[in-house]
This record gives sequence, C-alpha cells and structure tokens, in this order.
Amino acid sequence: MIILFSVLIPMALSLAAYVAAKRSPYLAGYISAVALLPLLVVSAYPVFGGVEFREGTFQGFDVTAFRITPFNGVFAFTVALVGIFVALYSPPYMEHRSRELGRDTSIFYLTYGFFLGGLAGAFVAANLIMVYVFIEIALIASLFQVLYYGYGDRVRITVMYLVWSHLGALLVLAGFLLLYLKGVYYVPLLADLRSLGADQTAFLLILIGSLIKMAALGVHMWLPYVHAEAPTPLSALLSPVLVGIGGYLIASVAMYVKPNDEWVKWLVYYAIATAIYGGLMAFLQKDIKRLFAYSTVSQMGYLLLGVALFNSHGYTAAALLYLSHGLGKAALFMTAGYFIMHLHTRDIEKMGGLYGWRPELAGAAIVGFLNLAGILTVGMVSEIVLTVAYAKYFAQGYMYYIPYAVVLLITGIYAFNTIRVVFFGPHKREDRGPVDIALVSIVVVAFLSVLLFLPPFSSALADNIYKTIDAAGLWK
Repeated sequence: MIILFSVLIPMALSLAAYVAAKRSPYLAGYISAVALLPLLVVSAYPVFGGVEFREGTFQGFDVTAFRITPFNGVFAFTVALVGIFVALYSPPYMEHRSRELGRDTSIFYLTYGFFLGGLAGAFVAANLIMVYVFIEIALIASLFQVLYYGYGDRVRITVMYLVWSHLGALLVLAGFLLLYLKGVYYVPLLADLRSLGADQTAFLLILIGSLIKMAALGVHMWLPYVHAEAPTPLSALLSPVLVGIGGYLIASVAMYVKPNDEWVKWLVYYAIATAIYGGLMAFLQKDIKRLFAYSTVSQMGYLLLGVALFNSHGYTAAALLYLSHGLGKAALFMTAGYFIMHLHTRDIEKMGGLYGWRPELAGAAIVGFLNLAGILTVGMVSEIVLTVAYAKYFAQGYMYYIPYAVVLLITGIYAFNTIRVVFFGPHKREDRGPVDIALVSIVVVAFLSVLLFLPPFSSALADNIYKTIDAAGLWK
C-alpha cells in the first residue's frame, strides 16, 4: 500500500498544517512540503530507475489498484516536486495576502494537501472511478483556495471555475461509465490493455471533458480568469499540474477507443491551432499573470500535440512537456507572486530594468522562459523528442513543418519579448528585492529544470518513458 499511503499522507498532514497555520504560515508551509516527500520518492524511483510499482489485484472492481510506471510516474513526480517548492515558497506570499484580506492562512494549508494528494492520486490510480474521485478531491480543494484567497470578484471567478471544471469532469465520468458497461474498469495504459476497439461516444466524452480541463482552444475561456485571480501559489500549481491531467486522460484512456485515424489527424491540427492561439494571446497581455495563463493555453497545445501524434516519441514528449512546463511555469508564476509582494503590481508596463533589482530572480525567470521555449533546460529535451515524433508522423510532408515552426517561433517571441520588457531597459528602482524563502524556492526550481536537462537525468527520463510506452504497443 506504499502508493496509496504516499497519496494520502499529504491529505492527512494537511490537518496538522491547518492547526500550524493558526500560529505561523511558515510552519504550515514546511509541514505541507514534508508531506509530499514520500510521494516524491515513490514516483522518482520508477521514473529514473526504469522500474514500476504495482498494488491491487486488477480483478473486478478493485479500488485499491494503483500502478506507477515511468510514464505516469513523471506526472506524479512533477506534482510532488513542484508541490514541495510551492509549499516552501508560499508562507511569505500567504502572509502578505492574509494581511490584505484580514484572515489567516489556515484554509489554504488545509486544502493544499488535499489538492496535491488528489492530483497525484488521479495519475497513479488504475480504477477509472477512483481516477474521477481523486480529480474531484483536487478540484474541490482548489475551489476553496480561489474563494478564500483569490483576487477581484472571487465569488464570480469561483463559480466560473466550478462550472467549467466540473463540466469537464462530468463528461469524463460519463465516458468512464460507458467503458464500465463494456467491462473496462481500469485505465487501459495501466492495465496493459491494447486497443479496445472504436467507441465514438466514449471517445468524444472523454476527449471533450479532457480538452476543457486542458483549456484548449474554444474551451479555454475560464483559464485566464482563474489563473489571473487565483492566489499565486495556486496559479503555480494549476499550470500544468492540474490542467495537464487532461492530456494524461486522453493519452491513457481516450486514445484506446478512438474511432479511426482521421480523428487523430484533426486532433493534431487542433493542437497546433491551440498552441498558436495561446502564444499570440500571451504576446498581447499586459498583466503578467494573464500572460502566463495564455502561455499555459499554448503549452497545453504542445502537450496535446504530443499525444495526438500517436506514436511512442509523441507520448514520451507529452510526459516530458508536463515536467518541463511544470517547472518552468512554477518558476514564472512564483516570480509574478514575488512582484506582487514587493512591487505591488502585475502590470508589465510598470516594470523594466528589474535584472538589477534582483539578479537571482531575473536569472530564474529567464530559465523559466527557456523551459517554455525549449532551450538548454529539460524543456529542450521534450521539444527535441516532440520534433522527432512530428517528423515520424508527417514524414515527407514538408509543408506540414511550417505550422510547427510557427508554433516554436511564436513561443520564442513572446518569451524573449517578456524578458526584454520586464528585466532589461532603464532601471526604474534603486532598491533591491529581499532575499527570503520565496526567492530561494524560485531559484531552486529553475536550477532543477537545468539539472534535469543534463545526463544522466535527461537520458534516464527519456529512455525509461519511451521504453514503457513502446512496450504498451498501443499503435501496433
């Protein structure tokens, strides 16, 4: 029951964090971080060691069936790794936010462990209904964080988040129930099932529900509002730790019942359109959190593209993109929170020359952007593998490489333009940003994204994921 306990421990210790937060948000943050260490270890071993953990019988309706392979282990590992450093980052920010609101931080830390434990559970649970239950736990926990600690019209944003997130979850549940009626009780990828045969209704339900959760083009409207108005530690976890679960569900369930290859082709085009649209909208934003929110839309296009290419390299790229985007976007959203705490603004036009204000912060944020652009970070590994998958899919169809090049170009433009506007140019401040646990957390997350780019970490990641997916033989 090691896997189950690693998921439940953050939830159980959230009660201790709730009590501790009454006295000190720092103590609550440390408890929340420590609670995620077992999950980090349990998920890291399969990811880097190329082994797997399996619990339960996988017979009948076994709700205790759990499995961690290098593929889904990367998702759980990202949840734990990002969750630990966001927990360490959160005390100064939540202390600042609690003073603004006139309420303590206890609800935030009570829901923190449930949010991350629920997300991790959804990635490692094998029973389809348990996947849904864990998703609901995570969604409900995050709703309370937006309601209690968000910005702007918190009630309206919470209702918007409630409607959209549960619309997606219920569609996925409906698709799962159709599979149940066919005798499929487990996540096919974790139960070593091959293609289950075409089921257009189940495929569409799971696909559309998952696309809503990913905030893909056309069903993305909720995400810029929720990301922008959520408390910044939650924003750092929503993207992609939460929204990326849609890509996982498509890869591990929906693609097993796809009607035909024509659907796959159109999903590729749709993923490219999502990536281009999100990148263009990010370039136009003046609010730094909304910029990062639209960047998430674009990056989910990348992740969806990896799944839609429907080959071993594509699935490998999707898992690596989840990790690289998780680290990169966590560093960036935490940087935005640091600005909110100490500059009291989110307006990019009021920034400029901030490299001299806090060089370490600027360096970490630049590394965050490099993750998105796929340059000299673990993001580079993911984009190289994605490019290989794209080339395998389109082969000699060279005209199809143009839109892919446009996707990469747009990402580079909005990333480097934001770096230029925020961190360079004339100095607007003569003081220096403080050195605190928040700054240290941002720098360490950025450092880890570079460390994972280097062998043997990057080679172990890519090789172990690829071998797992290739052995699954979904496309054979």
